[in-house]
Amino acid sequence: MLLLIDAAGRFPLGANGEPLLIDVPPAAAATSSHVRIAAEVTAARVHGIDAADLAGPAGATGDARSHANHPLAARAIGLVRARERYRFDPTDGSELQWGDGGIVARGASGTPIFPRLDPCVIGVVEDPAGERILLVENSRRPGYFTLVAGYVDVGETLEAAFTREVREETGRRATDVRYVSSQPWPASGALMLGMTARSADVDAHGPTDGELSRVVWATREELPTLRLAAEGTIARTLIERWARTEPHFLEGAHPWP
Repeated sequence: MLLLIDAAGRFPLGANGEPLLIDVPPAAAATSSHVRIAAEVTAARVHGIDAADLAGPAGATGDARSHANHPLAARAIGLVRARERYRFDPTDGSELQWGDGGIVARGASGTPIFPRLDPCVIGVVEDPAGERILLVENSRRPGYFTLVAGYVDVGETLEAAFTREVREETGRRATDVRYVSSQPWPASGALMLGMTARSADVDAHGPTDGELSRVVWATREELPTLRLAAEGTIARTLIERWARTEPHFLEGAHPWP
């Protein structure tokens, strides 16, 4: 069975919303970058046809954003992307040969090469009373509010990375930084690491890097009036999880049960 991913990174969905597996690709289509992602399932890039056409009359499709938590879809997108992106051994420049499972590649040196995963922190920053949350709009992806996020630098802990990103992007000082949960993000090869923190800085305490076009504090009552990150993303999940909790007033209490 084949899980086919088109040039735009979309794959067909069945009537149940699950990735649609196909026995044989249409005659007009060509496939490449085959990776075995399960015992009887192979993922591949499909050329010459769109995922919507593969889905049939309904034309429903999914992608890395809509199915980031789907183990089969996330694995398919991540491994097909890795096979296309990493083609040469960095030690000697020889062409890489990937195993069927897409997990290990080797060039002439025989050194194993694995798909790259980049850790990225993203998280909720709330005021000390737990009544407001810090939301941001990225200048490169305008139109909705999300959470502060950024890649972990060499030598950083997750907590230090999130503290730095909050300071660089919003000018606020974060405290009580803690890890909450994670989500694969195969479209970019990232692993999103969800965090939570507090900040007593209502306004920016220092300069920012200009990455954001807007920074706002929002209450639980205001969230429904704002356009937020898409359903299924860890940003939306963290925001909604925070919205469901009661404000905490005990010093040192963890914000979420």
